[in-house]
Amino acid sequence: MNYNILTYCIYLPIIAVIMVKVGWMFYTHGEVFLLHLYKQDETIVKPINNLLLIGYYLTNLGYAIITLAYWEKVNNLTETLSTLSHHLGIIIIGLAVLHYNNVLCLNYLVKSKKQKQ
Repeated sequence: MNYNILTYCIYLPIIAVIMVKVGWMFYTHGEVFLLHLYKQDETIVKPINNLLLIGYYLTNLGYAIITLAYWEKVNNLTETLSTLSHHLGIIIIGLAVLHYNNVLCLNYLVKSKKQKQ
């Protein structure tokens, strides 16, 4: 049995669901956060939110593809679970880091904008 193909078949749907669900959650809930930061100015909030979503999808898609390109050989079920846990864990931690980085950057931009006024 080719365990790599089995691992790919498990990994790809899971990573697709995570990417789409989390991306949509960031998009919908992030809009409320951006509206608060930019004082209800929807002319700037919508484009920023769209750019953040596009960047999110491109980053995650790129990581998922690179992960597949450098996937190690999986020889048994134990290695399948270990490999899946490792790669999915890294992308979930990466999502958290990206999320907090975006929040901190947006806060910094808004505070610097207020100080200039």
